[in-house]
Order: sequence, then structure tokens, then C-alpha cells
Amino acid sequence: MRCDTGGPAISAGGYARRLVPGERFTITFEPERRYQPRPKERPGRGYKVLFRDDDLVVVDKAPDLLTVPTSLRDEESLVDRLLDSERGRGVRRAALYPVHRLDRDTSGLLLFARRKPAQEGLKAQFVEHTIERRYLAIVEGRVVLDQGRFESRLVEDPRSLKVHSTRKPGEGKQAITEYRVTERLPRATVVSVRLLTGRKNQIRAHFAEAGHPLLGDRRYGRPSPGIGRTALHAMRLTFTHPGTGHRMTFQSPLPPDFRGLLRLLRGPAGPGTGPAGADPSTPEEA
Repeated sequence: MRCDTGGPAISAGGYARRLVPGERFTITFEPERRYQPRPKERPGRGYKVLFRDDDLVVVDKAPDLLTVPTSLRDEESLVDRLLDSERGRGVRRAALYPVHRLDRDTSGLLLFARRKPAQEGLKAQFVEHTIERRYLAIVEGRVVLDQGRFESRLVEDPRSLKVHSTRKPGEGKQAITEYRVTERLPRATVVSVRLLTGRKNQIRAHFAEAGHPLLGDRRYGRPSPGIGRTALHAMRLTFTHPGTGHRMTFQSPLPPDFRGLLRLLRGPAGPGTGPAGADPSTPEEA
């Protein structure tokens, strides 16, 4: 490194000294020195980092991967893998603060804070419902209304760990789910879903209670020969960056198993019908 104002040169392993106002430094590579390349994300780990800075990280998660560690399953989670990647990149005190979760079988977009103040700012947006989360789901049967809204109080059964709506005063947590039909298939309906709250299994429970469980949902519905997991994908995420104040939007393409299920359900007749010919891969605003 060279000081443009005539000061001494400072080598890569040089010494520290107090800087003088107005000094300018130029950093150059030394041809005779070997530099270690910056570690890259390891492929095939069940996720893809879409954005990372000092405050947060946005990840596209594959299905069949836990979001956070749990005492019920002795297996590596997405958080474990991300922290391992952070340490591999040379981050000595790697930390991740979840602000929401996806079920193990659900694919798509997840947001983590890397610092506590960022987590607090993002959580405030969830409370104020200013974070927009869009999911694509394929549900059993024909959903009659083109759009609708489920609102209930969800409570968890301590034995089965399933959640269900309750009308008992003082029980459960408020859960609001909005949906819009994007395509009607012979035996199923494709819906774009917007979450206004983020309760455990909220989308799955609400549609099951309406008589339209998600395809492949073994807990609230039944297995499907067309897909080996619940047909739910978190495809769009919009939030305000807690540090810069900029509005940010991320989208995730449908994974291969989801696209394969759609091809199977459409059959030789091709795409089904939907309101105004809506494309299920580009959910509309509700």
C-alpha cells in the first residue's frame, strides 16, 4: 500500500501509525505474493443466498430442510449451514437472528438478521404488517370464490402439534390469510396467498379447515402421488431494509417438483383456467 502524500509505504503485514488528515492511500496487488481466494458458497447445501450485507441475509430455501434447529429432530438446519458458511467466509463471530420461518417441506424465501438491531427493526415490520409475503399453493378441489380471506384464532394441540381454529374466548392467536385464485385445474386449484400474520402452519390449517387441504400435506391432508411434500412455495418477499430504509423485493422461481406437479395436473389439455388468464407463477396483489 502506497501513501500518495509522500509517507512511508505500508506492506500487507506492515505496522500501524496515526494517519494525517488529507493522506490518500492506494491499495495494489503485489505480483510476487500469493493471495488466498475468498471462499464461495458451497453448492448443494439446500439453499441459495440472494442478498447479504452487514444487517441481513435473504435466502432461497429448498424443501426438506429445517429452518432452525429443533429438539424434535437431530439433523442439520438451514441456520446451521448458514453459520458454517459464514465462518468459512472468515466471519469470526457469525450470528443469525431468525425473524420468520418456513415449514420443513415449504420452499422459497427466508429473511434473517445478522445483527440484533436489524432483527428488532424487521420484527417491528412484521407486527405492523408492512412486510409482504406471497406464497403459491396448490390445493385440493375447486375453490369457488376467485378471492377470499380466512380469519381465525389458531391454537396448537400439545399432543399432535397440529394447529386448529378455536372460538373459545382468550385462546389462540389471531391468524389472517388472504388468497386469490390464479388457475383452476381439473382436480385442484392454484392460489396466490398473502399472509398478514405468521402463525405456525397457518396456510395449511386454514385451507384444510375450508375443505381444500394443500396437495401432498400429510399432516392436514393426505399424500399426493404427484409431489413428495406439501405444495407450498414462498415466492415473493418485500420489506424495508432496517438500515438503509430502502424498499426491497425478492422473488423465487418455482422449484422443479412444483413445476412437475403443475404439468401432471394440467395433463394433455394444457393449462387450466383462471381469473383473467392469470399466470400462477406471477401472483397478483390481493
